[in-house]
Amino acid sequence: MEFQESGGGASPDAPDDRRESASEDAVEARVARIEERLDTLVNALLDKPIDAVEPPAAPTARAAERGARSSGEGDDPFWALTGLRERSQGTGAVLYTGTVDSGAGRIEYQWSRPTEEILSRDWDRAAGRLAALGHPVRLEMLRLLLAGERTVAEIVDELDLGSSGVAYHHLQQLEAAGWVHTTTRGRRDIPPSRVVALLTAILSTEEG
Repeated sequence: MEFQESGGGASPDAPDDRRESASEDAVEARVARIEERLDTLVNALLDKPIDAVEPPAAPTARAAERGARSSGEGDDPFWALTGLRERSQGTGAVLYTGTVDSGAGRIEYQWSRPTEEILSRDWDRAAGRLAALGHPVRLEMLRLLLAGERTVAEIVDELDLGSSGVAYHHLQQLEAAGWVHTTTRGRRDIPPSRVVALLTAILSTEEG
């Protein structure tokens, strides 16, 4: 039996071609509508006055609280005082403390006394120690020794004192008051127990 190809009618692939063409037309139409909407939005924004732009909403209380915590503003600025208040009794107490990198390494120190004990002391004993700090040359010596021990010759040279006699005079005053110590090698340094006390004394001269 022979089969003859029909010369009339459409190709079997023709319906698929028409569907693909219709789909492409639909996509192009949607793209055109989207582009038209974008043009409308852009033109509206360009025509809108700057003053008409609404400012951002103010942060809520919860958001402000989170911001304060992240920036450290929510921390207790008087944390040392708060801790001392919880531990002190009677008329209170006085505390000084510090952690310092010095020529002798890291020094961490804390000292506290009840207020009653401080007030009952003989304050005349403090006069010599405080008086020893009352000279600019001695303060510069102490600042230098905070960076590390020095020989007298090095102190004279670095502070441009002119003579070792001047250096010895001031060093004797500082050593008698306990601010300076002579090592076994004849060098001068600041006793570790005096480092934070010295910086506290300097800090106490600020207006607070």
